[in-house]
Amino acid sequence: MRTKLLIFAMTVLCSCGRRSTVDTTKPDSVIEIDLLSEPESVITGLSDIAENIEYIPLQTTENSLIGAFTLKTLNVDDRIYIQNGGMAGEILCFDLNGKFLFKISNKGRGPEEYDFITDFDISSDNKILTILSGSTRKLVSYGISDTGFTFLRSITLKEPAPWRVSFVPGTDQAFMSIPSWLGTEPSLSMLINAAGDTILSKPNSYKFDRIQTGRVGTRSTEGKLLTYNIGDLVCFKEDFSDTVFYVEARNSLFRPRIIFDTHGTSYTPAMRGGSEKMKDNSTTYIPKIFETSRYVFCMYYTVIVEQMIINLNGFLFDKTTNSKHKFDVGEDRKPRMKDNLSGGPDFTIEYQENPCSNGRLFSYAEAMMLKKYVDSDDFKDAKVRDPGKKSELKKLADSLKETDNPVLIIVTPKE
Repeated sequence: MRTKLLIFAMTVLCSCGRRSTVDTTKPDSVIEIDLLSEPESVITGLSDIAENIEYIPLQTTENSLIGAFTLKTLNVDDRIYIQNGGMAGEILCFDLNGKFLFKISNKGRGPEEYDFITDFDISSDNKILTILSGSTRKLVSYGISDTGFTFLRSITLKEPAPWRVSFVPGTDQAFMSIPSWLGTEPSLSMLINAAGDTILSKPNSYKFDRIQTGRVGTRSTEGKLLTYNIGDLVCFKEDFSDTVFYVEARNSLFRPRIIFDTHGTSYTPAMRGGSEKMKDNSTTYIPKIFETSRYVFCMYYTVIVEQMIINLNGFLFDKTTNSKHKFDVGEDRKPRMKDNLSGGPDFTIEYQENPCSNGRLFSYAEAMMLKKYVDSDDFKDAKVRDPGKKSELKKLADSLKETDNPVLIIVTPKE
């Protein structure tokens, strides 16, 4: 298979890599995690896992309005890139103080446009934006300057269309992930070089035949694509697999990084196809994994089929102590931690598919909600590690208008 990528665009993208404040993590051994073992404790406060929390008001202008939800947040150097939710197809750029810089909103079917933003990536030197539009199989590259984005190249990819793209730091390679929607995809994970050649393709070990038409199971078990970066590593987990792999760039290999012991409870290809039934409250499915330098964050579902109830479980694995700690999951099925650093609202990590970038965690608080919260008794009575931060948060909330953009929340985990 050959994807006709223009060498210039790919070489710039890939050779730039992804600089990070996180130390490059080179795994010496595979991390083993028992998915179903009892955690040693319950994490209720941010101080259990975090060093710092910041509340950053995002500048509100006619051109910088953020919708009801965001799909992806990337932190590269001193800039924040936010993919707006909805059908607008926008990526907005702010600095770390929340000042709006510029955005791209190039939705269309022209050669310099994209139909839909399936995924995007930013080179670590802040010079290239790449947008993957899976619906039209286009990979569109734009140059980044101090004032905005400028079209560079547009490439049409072959079927099956990838749904995630990550450029491998320090190389001319890019990792692409393909969803297992049909069950017949020859590969779900591949590595391409700057010339567009497929240099590594992992055969699909999880093919299935659809015995039933339409959705089998629930929306929560429909082809999740799990990819993330930690330091210079690109990591991924295929649907139905118990293993997280990483790209070994030097030898162009996929190597195991994390193995989950699911005790035989994993959601299977046969369940997806409909030839096997899910088992009540014992079938597990992992929809979210990401890492920081110290922690592995994992969410998994157990399903009660007859009642169509999905239970969400979340835990953190501390790589320094080989210990597992449970998240407090509310009735809304969002893992949350009390902000006992500055007294703000509970911090949740469920709003975005991957809420981690550059070793930090991201979430958002609506301006109206934050204003109401700081006027509540919960805020007034909150015991915090840093009273000064609590005062700063009160001042920030009082300065907001109810119609302002949401406030970006950045949490720095412990090393």
